[in-house]
Amino acid sequence: MSQDTLQQVPATLEELLSSTTELPVLPQVAVRIFEEMRSPQISAARMAEFIKKDPVLATAVLRVANSALYGARGRINDLAFAIARVGLSQIRNLLLALVLRSQMADPDVYGEDGAPLMEHGLATAFGAGMVADGAGIESGEAFMCGLLHDFGRLALIKALREREAVSAPHLPAEQARVVDDLHSEAGELLCRNWELPEPVAVVARYHHDPGAAPEKDQPIVATVSFADALSHRLGLGIGRDEDLDLLAHPATEMLGLGAEKVEELEEYLPGLFSTARSALFS
Repeated sequence: MSQDTLQQVPATLEELLSSTTELPVLPQVAVRIFEEMRSPQISAARMAEFIKKDPVLATAVLRVANSALYGARGRINDLAFAIARVGLSQIRNLLLALVLRSQMADPDVYGEDGAPLMEHGLATAFGAGMVADGAGIESGEAFMCGLLHDFGRLALIKALREREAVSAPHLPAEQARVVDDLHSEAGELLCRNWELPEPVAVVARYHHDPGAAPEKDQPIVATVSFADALSHRLGLGIGRDEDLDLLAHPATEMLGLGAEKVEELEEYLPGLFSTARSALFS
């Protein structure tokens, strides 16, 4: 990074994020989703009562439950039945994706970078769920970690655009490099600020270096790290990087992913992502 850039950008992450802005706030409906999921009385019927208060969310749940994503054979019109078909944990994750995409990809706040980052998060989430299924890791947790792994980028983009009064679709190159350099730390800070589960914060911090994560967290970090790389290679939500060698990724050894499994993931994820994107956001 050039000396001029060092003079233009605050020296610490905390200074940057507090210079002219606050961290993005978790949307209230997302907070309620987490509260409902923590309740010992949680059930499909209880979640349906909560969701039906928001027609947009209710419609999205029914659309997802009736999509090819969940192998729908007969039309479901009952919200509780739809939730039971999809599963409570996955409903939480899908609703979180829907709410965050609608409220945190505002082009006035994030320029043209917000929406692609949200879609990359969704692709990584589904990729992480696929990897987790074959690695003995809880797929719902992997999905949420994948969805939120790059939210530090959004926080920094918001901060820099406000601080520098950027009106262009994208940040200047020097500021984009600041986002690259600091987004993992910013993501951890954001997840802790939102009081999200510990694995989400750890994944945000170490998803580019799973071997540096605490040993107990390395499997979930490696899962999301590989899914992130897979999404980059396939260009899901963001630019395609066909030169990225997935077999050389450290997660392949950490998770025991052989060439056949990697090829299977690479072949299947684009269709899954396309189906999920259509079911959620159409």
